[in-house]
Amino acid sequence: MKYSLRKTPTHLHLVYKYGEAGGGVLGRNMALTIEGNELTLDIDLEANLRARNKSSTWYVSTMFLVRNPHKLKSVQCPDNLVRARLIRAWEQVTNPVLKLRLDVAGHGRFVYEVSPHSLFMGGVQLDVRNFQEEHDTEVQPVGTSDTAHHHHRHHA
Repeated sequence: MKYSLRKTPTHLHLVYKYGEAGGGVLGRNMALTIEGNELTLDIDLEANLRARNKSSTWYVSTMFLVRNPHKLKSVQCPDNLVRARLIRAWEQVTNPVLKLRLDVAGHGRFVYEVSPHSLFMGGVQLDVRNFQEEHDTEVQPVGTSDTAHHHHRHHA
């Protein structure tokens, strides 16, 4: 079952391990897919790469994620509507497991197992527990092996 949480852009703050600088990005088309006890929050970050100013915070932050997806520590979303809808879905599932899939079209999709926490000032923070996989969205030339990703496809 797939539910739209928010189509319009919302601000997200990315926090990284090792004290590396985090940054703000815009997330769009936020959707939640529920399969059994697994909830997957999809967030589209592609619009951040369309910035004319390649030194803009959104562009730089998104490119840092593309180059260092394994360093992501948490994602903060101050949107209370997203928080409310996530909580409602979370409470309806027994032993829920939440995954976060960040889609940067043309640069990959990054999947994390996360723990959600409500923020005191509103919104939600998703703490990364495990960087699970990276899906390359680009077409591979004929004859190249894609076996590295086949063992993860049983979730699809």
